[in-house]
Amino acid sequence: MRRRLVEYALIAAIAFVMAALALANAHAPPSTYSTFDTGPNGYRAIFEVLRREHVDAQRLEVPLGQLPADAGAIAATPQLPAFGRQLPIAYGSADIKRLQAFLKRGGTVLAFGKIPGLAKARGLHVLDAASYTNAALARDPRRALDVYDAVAGRGSLYFDERLHGYDRTSTLWQVLPNTVRAGVLLAAVAVLLALVEANVRWIPAVPVEPPGDRDSSDYIISMARLLRRARERKIG
Repeated sequence: MRRRLVEYALIAAIAFVMAALALANAHAPPSTYSTFDTGPNGYRAIFEVLRREHVDAQRLEVPLGQLPADAGAIAATPQLPAFGRQLPIAYGSADIKRLQAFLKRGGTVLAFGKIPGLAKARGLHVLDAASYTNAALARDPRRALDVYDAVAGRGSLYFDERLHGYDRTSTLWQVLPNTVRAGVLLAAVAVLLALVEANVRWIPAVPVEPPGDRDSSDYIISMARLLRRARERKIG
């Protein structure tokens, strides 16, 4: 009897702990491979470690086509594994070409996972995403040296956060050169002036002169026209 009571108590305790964990995580967003994430799967730790070691680590929240000129390295992380399988890093064909051109210019690409379509090249480092998370670095801080050795002295390192939904894409107006903006503004002012000129009266209206007085000749001409029309109708 006593043994059963102990078993029931253990079952109740396990159920209580499981329920508490479920409630604690109910409102917490899932932890992702992002430098903004401080959870177990996040990359905030490696991001801060690199900064403390004087690596200019930044976050890229615009398309690769707007990559800053000071970029010397790009870091890309995948989505979380699904159904036990590691997901690839999703880049479109245009971005793959940009990465290839970046590598040819001597840039460095840290791929924490596989990037389909990106061939092996000098400067491409493929790493295991799960080995550099906050939790992984807490267990083995020396793993951070792998990333440091790959990017130290190679310019600014940009972690591509658009892969995780962080997007601050510039508008078309923001990316236009200042000369083009000035031309557009001048054209808008010209159109506005034309509309004002066409719809706003700037001078007084010209008065219409009243018709002159009619004399007897006008009466005779009018009667002649009337008789001519009457005769034409009779002939017809």
